[in-house]
Amino acid sequence: MVEEIKFKELKSRKALKAVYHGNYITSDRAWYALKHYAVVNDYEIEGAPLEYFYNNPNMGSNEKEWKAEIYLPVK
Repeated sequence: MVEEIKFKELKSRKALKAVYHGNYITSDRAWYALKHYAVVNDYEIEGAPLEYFYNNPNMGSNEKEWKAEIYLPVK
């Protein structure tokens, strides 16, 4: 039983998105790819990346099946 669950509401804003498949330890590769894309295409980055994980690594699944979405806020 969970005693306390906390929710945080995030306001909608413009962002670049990448989908990452693999071990979450290396998901920062998607961050760098998004940052490179933003710089090359003249996007102004506005804040830190946000990651949304679809899988729980503690459940023993195959890391090749893990999925994460990474959002990089831009102006």
